[in-house]
Amino acid sequence: MLASALVLSTACGGSEAAEDAVDTTPIVGVMELPISHRGDATAPSDALRVEISPTELRLESRPVYTLERGRVPAAEVTADGLTQLRTALQAAPARPRVALTAHGMVPYGTLVRTIQTLTAAGYRDILLAVRPVSGTGAAPTAPSWMPISSPQIAPFGPEPVDPATYGGPARGWGDFTSRWEESYDACRAAGAGQYTDCDPKASVTPEDGQMQVVLWARGRGMQVRFNRVGAPPPEPSKAPSGPALIEGVRAAPTGEGEEIPPDPSTTGAFAFRAEVATAADSAISGVTRPVCGASPCPTVVEADEETPVMRVVSLLGAAFPNGSSPPHLVLRLPAAR
Repeated sequence: MLASALVLSTACGGSEAAEDAVDTTPIVGVMELPISHRGDATAPSDALRVEISPTELRLESRPVYTLERGRVPAAEVTADGLTQLRTALQAAPARPRVALTAHGMVPYGTLVRTIQTLTAAGYRDILLAVRPVSGTGAAPTAPSWMPISSPQIAPFGPEPVDPATYGGPARGWGDFTSRWEESYDACRAAGAGQYTDCDPKASVTPEDGQMQVVLWARGRGMQVRFNRVGAPPPEPSKAPSGPALIEGVRAAPTGEGEEIPPDPSTTGAFAFRAEVATAADSAISGVTRPVCGASPCPTVVEADEETPVMRVVSLLGAAFPNGSSPPHLVLRLPAAR
């Protein structure tokens, strides 16, 4: 479909000049979108249109970048986002929201830097086009839309993201530990041939600290991790001992062969193969539902530069499917290119 804009001018008896016709045909088909269990947002209207295919990034149907396997030229990547896209956004008409479409094979690095540039330009209401999970096998004819509201962007680094820095709901560490067994059972319910590893509930856990969800994807692997953050590391466990006989000298253990108790656990991790995220009844949803189904969870998304968008979006949709509370999202940038 072509949308033509005519610019009329009158000079020396009058003449007409036309701008180049703009091809508004979508560059990403419905079957090329990432599959997601979350797509419950209303189809966007009056939205700024951003499209990313493996070969091109477009704004309002006009090319901004030529991409190589979905990657933006390295010279365009800055600490604040994508240079040329930022310039194009300044010249584009202001809209209340963004309709973002990305091919499933586009790298995570391109998607997160596009969102970073959009949020820096003031766009907080972003709707991501997804392909819904089909229970019947019938191919969808139109995309569904995953809401990504007010996402925060965190720099790459080895340290955990501090929830206090990015706001969002405060959830105590006990919110997870009290439901840990339910999450473990859901992980195991995926079946021995489907799950990679499911942490059973630790015998010793701290009572203080905040809880944070980390969604991690790489290659065909995915992990849902509940971390204790916002508190000092707990004291390591010590073996019981009898009373000290000499001041300053620790007494020997009270029992023969007595073991030191395990240190308090500050992480519960559940790892899956990628296909679990798009299963009709995803075990990933079962892991997060006891803790995050009814109350929003502060959630950090992490992936490598080249991890396909289809892995990240499918994991996010499985962790927070339709009907569950939307997460407070922090998207972590990958390592610098």
